[in-house]
Amino acid sequence: MTNDSKTTDAVNDETPRVCSCCDEPLREDKTEHCAVCKGSMCADCRYSCENCGDILCGDCVRWSDQDDCAYCANCLSESKAPAYSPERQRIMDSHEHMFTVGLEIEINGGHDHDKLKNHPLIAGYCTDGSLYHRDGLEYQTDILFTTDFDAINKLVESIHCYGDEPERAGGHMHVRRTRRQTPSRWYWALKGLSDRQARNLNMRHTYYNRWCELRHGDYSGKDTAVNDTHADTIELRTFARWDDTTATRLAVALEWAHHMWRYFESHELYQLKTADIMRESARSAYATPRTTPAMRLATSRKEN
Repeated sequence: MTNDSKTTDAVNDETPRVCSCCDEPLREDKTEHCAVCKGSMCADCRYSCENCGDILCGDCVRWSDQDDCAYCANCLSESKAPAYSPERQRIMDSHEHMFTVGLEIEINGGHDHDKLKNHPLIAGYCTDGSLYHRDGLEYQTDILFTTDFDAINKLVESIHCYGDEPERAGGHMHVRRTRRQTPSRWYWALKGLSDRQARNLNMRHTYYNRWCELRHGDYSGKDTAVNDTHADTIELRTFARWDDTTATRLAVALEWAHHMWRYFESHELYQLKTADIMRESARSAYATPRTTPAMRLATSRKEN
């Protein structure tokens, strides 16, 4: 090694290493490296992709307009903000007491992306932090009316998921918000279901699940069964995944939600006792499976 090279190495060793984002000196024990550009950064300038977990610097991170979360460029490309039908919006706005619902369908595994992305009842899709599979996506439906129940059920029947841990996926149901639809009323509706009834409705709040704990008075966040943080809907996060293995329970769940929504809508606030709601919910859950087309067909076959 020449004297010149030794001099250069000495100078390089003495040059302080700084964060590529904020230019602050880096501490060896606090240094992160961007997965994209490989630049060094301090802990304060570090971001993590919501979907794949890659570490990103401020120049390489991408932000989603849909959920305001950080993503890498690859994961963000698999997102489309929901584009709701203006005609469906107009119909809903013109009928104050019409039941409408929206679904979020999480799929944690390989599946036919194009079929779902291009389906007329799918309004948007995105990656999700709870879905670690490389092909996992969450799909958001358009505004659904009761006349759409059969069509959305057929779509769910066609979902074949190839994942090693499909239980990580869940389904969220957004019911229309009105003055008479309150999170506490929906809390007592879920509380009134037995374990068996909840399972028949593809719900998972009756046994411990970190994504949908049933907590009285706590109606916010992504780990509660009833989420009250949306302006136009009340979100029921209790449902397990919806695909070809659970499609028969989607129709039942939609009919149960429809029944309870109408029940609340027909009673002014403070007219219902918690016992009334729990009793009606359990009664509806017991009766609903026998009123769906699939169950009627199954029953008629047995009788014949």
